[in-house]
Amino acid sequence: MVYYCSKEHQKFDWKKSHKVECKPYKIQYSDSCGRFMTATRDIKQGEVILKEKPAVIGPRMYCKVQCLSCGRQLQPIPNDDGNMDFIRCSSCNWPVCGIDCEKAEVHREECKIMVQSKYKCDIKYECPDKAEAAYCVIAPLRVLLMKDSNPRMFESIMNLESHVDQRINTPIYQVLRPNLIMFIRQVLGMNFDDKIILEISSIFDNNSFDVRSADKTKRLRAIYLLASMMNHSCRPNTRHIYLGEDKTLALIATVHIAKGEEITATYTQPLWGTLDRRKFLKTNKYFDCKCERCADPTEFGTYLGNIYCTMCNSTNADVSRKGAMLVSTNPLDETALWKCENCGYFIQGRQMVWGNKALKEELSSLNKTGPQDFEHFIEKYKLTLHPRNHLLIQAKLALMEIYGNYKGYSLKELPENLLSRKIDICNELLEVAEKLDPGWSRFRGSILLELEAAMTIKIKKEFEAEMLTKTEAQNQLIENMVLLEEATNILKIEPHMNEALQTKLQERLSILDNTK
Repeated sequence: MVYYCSKEHQKFDWKKSHKVECKPYKIQYSDSCGRFMTATRDIKQGEVILKEKPAVIGPRMYCKVQCLSCGRQLQPIPNDDGNMDFIRCSSCNWPVCGIDCEKAEVHREECKIMVQSKYKCDIKYECPDKAEAAYCVIAPLRVLLMKDSNPRMFESIMNLESHVDQRINTPIYQVLRPNLIMFIRQVLGMNFDDKIILEISSIFDNNSFDVRSADKTKRLRAIYLLASMMNHSCRPNTRHIYLGEDKTLALIATVHIAKGEEITATYTQPLWGTLDRRKFLKTNKYFDCKCERCADPTEFGTYLGNIYCTMCNSTNADVSRKGAMLVSTNPLDETALWKCENCGYFIQGRQMVWGNKALKEELSSLNKTGPQDFEHFIEKYKLTLHPRNHLLIQAKLALMEIYGNYKGYSLKELPENLLSRKIDICNELLEVAEKLDPGWSRFRGSILLELEAAMTIKIKKEFEAEMLTKTEAQNQLIENMVLLEEATNILKIEPHMNEALQTKLQERLSILDNTK
């Protein structure tokens, strides 16, 4: 979109300034959806659209004891009295990893004001799994401190949507309000209006990203000013990852994005049904999602939220009616009737809501250390739920992870029937991903890895059992490498994944050599 009089000037300007200014996106505004992001040129699949450092980062509102600087979950050690305690900041007494985190820049200003107000953190070790509500004050405090230390950033954060008027009367804010305000105004003596304090907390709830380290030892929440401009879609065209110790967000295009097309992210889980996604978005983000997926009663033909019609699938029904589904007559209204696609039989929307809730609770209560409960759940509801209903899909996702990865169920230990079961589940999940989270999504990449590993072991076992000739085994292994290559393209940018993927590639080449 920029013009030059010569190649020399183009090259000169690129190195001097334009490289950091040239963006494949722009921020726009509309009355209907506020600010949103669109592509200023065609963006290729897998392209990094932007990289952005957090404007502010801090602990979640309610979490286990963690380092106030880096967010690492902390384990207690014996103190001088023989009791279990945490390493603490020598000035404000908050738990930290050690001297480096105590001196970290992110902790400096808050520590200073706590020392000035003579506040000492009194978090004590009681049991390993106890979560602490005291952390709810830290992230808002860091924003408040910016008013003097970084006023421009403070204003930018305050310009984000908060929905504080809707949140202020919710049960969680009724508890948060006195504790947060008392800490800021009375304990620390900071002169801020109650509404500003609560508005900042609401801005975090509405805009923050859940930041997790690759090794799962750290979990924080952060605000990224540019990334927060993206609108939500239940079928997004991007995914994001976090890079480095400063948690830089890298936004990646999962599919080709055409010039002028909106760039979207998702605030929910791709495997949730429409009822659950829209309820979560209404409760936590305060908007009614009307995206293409939510408006489709079959969710792009996956039937992720659907059940069988009891009339068409009864034992006395004609064979031609078997498999008929109940679908919502208006997916954007949870009170709408659910009607059979074939016979017209219907049930009230509230019945679907209640049934969905009951089965979700049953699924969440299953024993997750082995496959038995999940297999039983699938068998129990196979005549009630569509095979791709989100509850059965989540059970199958758990089985995909158990078969091949859990103790006693490694790929080498799996008997032929369970190995085939894993492969079938992977293929089914892959079909769902193609429709709901397509392209270079993390979900598809993970499934491809699991499928490729299972297929490789299956080919190897069949070759060793002389069920395949050398040529057949080699051809199948070469075909199977395509899965690993695609998974590698998707996941290699993920922190700590590139080395593991290269190791897998070497292992597969070794297996291929052994069949020669």
